[in-house]
Amino acid sequence: MDQNYSRRSRNEDDFVHFILPTLRGSSSQSSERRAIHTSILNGAAYVYEALTGHEVLCEWRFHMERSIFQVLVQKLYEKHLLQDARYISVQEQVAIFLYAISKNATNRTLQDRFQHGADSVSTYFHAVLNAITRLTCNYIQPSIYQHPILRQQKFSYFQVLFSSPIMLNW
Repeated sequence: MDQNYSRRSRNEDDFVHFILPTLRGSSSQSSERRAIHTSILNGAAYVYEALTGHEVLCEWRFHMERSIFQVLVQKLYEKHLLQDARYISVQEQVAIFLYAISKNATNRTLQDRFQHGADSVSTYFHAVLNAITRLTCNYIQPSIYQHPILRQQKFSYFQVLFSSPIMLNW
């Protein structure tokens, strides 16, 4: 019998005898299902606190003034572009969307902040994105004003790309 083979075989046996009890002990702990979203401040409470607390909380969290946030939510209701889901209100759906785009947040960060699963966060983010996109035809229109720089001959080719600044018409 080869001496290297017997040494390798003993090392493998020692490894198995050392690792196997450790794996048995840890497998029982990891097989138990435990809730991951257990924060006291869930998404609805987080949004409520931002809308009823200090006036800068909404701006810090969603980069939007409280009054504008509420008007946006109201418009989405009125136009029937969004509706309350079983566990997530339209306010919270819009808050998830605004938090994601204002903070460049990942899905996992949104899950932790709003205490919802990955599928829920993704579904409602896309629902709000589609709703906002449908609102743009009615509320975002090009301005009549033309900037003086665009009138200069050397910048005339930019007129195709940048025809005029955008104005919001709420």
